[in-house]
Amino acid sequence: MVKLMKNTIRIAVAQMEPLNGDIDANLSKVKEVVTSVNAELYIFPELFLTGYLIEDLVFKLALDLDSKPIKELQQVSNKHRVGIVLGFPERSSMGYLYNSALAIDYRGNIYIYRKRHLPTFSSFSEGRWFKSYRGSFNPWLFGTIKVGITICYDIFFPEIFRKYMLNGVELFINISAAPDTSIQLFHILSRARAIENSAYFVWVNTTGFIGGFGFGGASIAVDPLGNILYTLKYYEEDIRVVEINFDNIKKYRIERPLLRDVAFEDYYLLFKNALRYEERQ
Repeated sequence: MVKLMKNTIRIAVAQMEPLNGDIDANLSKVKEVVTSVNAELYIFPELFLTGYLIEDLVFKLALDLDSKPIKELQQVSNKHRVGIVLGFPERSSMGYLYNSALAIDYRGNIYIYRKRHLPTFSSFSEGRWFKSYRGSFNPWLFGTIKVGITICYDIFFPEIFRKYMLNGVELFINISAAPDTSIQLFHILSRARAIENSAYFVWVNTTGFIGGFGFGGASIAVDPLGNILYTLKYYEEDIRVVEINFDNIKKYRIERPLLRDVAFEDYYLLFKNALRYEERQ
């Protein structure tokens, strides 16, 4: 159970293989992990409730926020007094779909992060089914811990994480369905995002072989200096409980005062140049 004032947290990194298209089976996996592993926050991969490669079946399986599976997850969180983060296809009130992360706190309260950057290149076609979210976003407050949640390809865009850091985030979570060929890139970027924001970073990847894709697992937890605390197994389901002490953040941010040294003029120049770029297109 999470207390309102707490300096440490036990996080279960649940690198699991979803059963493609079977929400009930994947819900059962979540419940099994929560009841068998001692932690306070449980993190599952991108689109875990349905599986990642369900293609047009996503139009049938996408969920409203008041749907039965979401309510079941709220009940699990509330019953066990834990937090849960996982991915699912969200059906908006306007009818279009988002690739979303659902975060539920120990009271059953819901927070939603919607993926901003959809890979629609090479073998990826997310833009065919999902809408890219362009609205504002804020940290998830889990007890007294500010958490910055992102999804897979978002990790390549550092401005998201700096925005979170400037809002007091000390823990980043990226849920992912990355193929084995991209694992080293995600490891490098997880470490970079941790270092440049003096924050902990947990990357939780899918595992298994689906539709010709090999999802390589190899999830990691990284400290604010970029050191990898744990690497989970390649190509296998694996669960590792990581204990994070947020007292360390204060020390790291004094030793490397990134927030003090941020030059807000850089953001102005970036925005100004982006407008010029758009005008040239």
